Amino acid sequence: MLKNWKDIGIALALAILTWYLITGREKVEVWVDMGVEMTNAPEGLIIRKGLISKIEVRVRGPKGLVRSLDRRKWTYSLDVSRLKVGENLVDIDRERIPLSMAYEVVEVKPSRLILSVDRLAKKELPVVAEWRGVLRKDFRLLEIKTVPEVVEVRGAERQVRTMTQVRVLMQNDFEDPPATWTDDVPIKLAEGIEANPGQVKVTLRFGPEVKTAWVRVPVHLSTTIGTTAQTSVKNVRLQVEAPLPMLREAEAGRDIPGLVATVKVPGGLKPGRHALPYEVEAPEGVRVVSPKGESVTVTVRN
Repeated sequence: MLKNWKDIGIALALAILTWYLITGREKVEVWVDMGVEMTNAPEGLIIRKGLISKIEVRVRGPKGLVRSLDRRKWTYSLDVSRLKVGENLVDIDRERIPLSMAYEVVEVKPSRLILSVDRLAKKELPVVAEWRGVLRKDFRLLEIKTVPEVVEVRGAERQVRTMTQVRVLMQNDFEDPPATWTDDVPIKLAEGIEANPGQVKVTLRFGPEVKTAWVRVPVHLSTTIGTTAQTSVKNVRLQVEAPLPMLREAEAGRDIPGLVATVKVPGGLKPGRHALPYEVEAPEGVRVVSPKGESVTVTVRN
């Protein structure tokens, strides 16, 4: 009985050894991804098109070894030292594929690259900012500016040469708009073009919507001590540019706070009627466009 167990054990060991030898010698094929890195890049040139991030290599080798290929990160070094301006045909050199002699390279995809090369150019360009969004009724964008106002762009000469400005877009809705709003906005350019700095600070300034209209302005007399006077009119009509909420108040028959026509009555005037000029005082946000009349009649009584 013991002899039988020994025979069984020897047979099992031989079977395992035979399987190992067979599988170790068995040739299999597998596709392996390899990242592409450039070496010996010439100064002053830039690749516009054709460069890829990886190649696929079809490898044949012993089954036991091939299984371990996927566990490593492989990199193919692409020698670009001979590039020149224009179209360049660059072959993927199998001799540069970093695999040992135990493997056979069967196929490479792609087997060659067509690289479009241009001279590297730099240029300083103004930044043009744009805002898109929704504002509360009766408000508007007064100003938009960027810091810095000029950036340097870098890329292929034929692309950079035609550029005249760099545009940035800020998108925000403001239900309750602040007086100013500042945010960092990235610069988005065509592929292969870079900006320095890569983002700018955009500042928006908001204010109420304004309109020009004729409004009623109360007349105020400024007299010296001992002088009694009165005007022939209590109000004058002036054309002003003012925020819409203020103009709505004026349309409803109410005075705009802070908007007044002041008549200075000098001392020593004889009793009687005098045509005296008035000066208009306006609150912040209100601009007098064209006054209707320059003086009012004042009656002086001592």
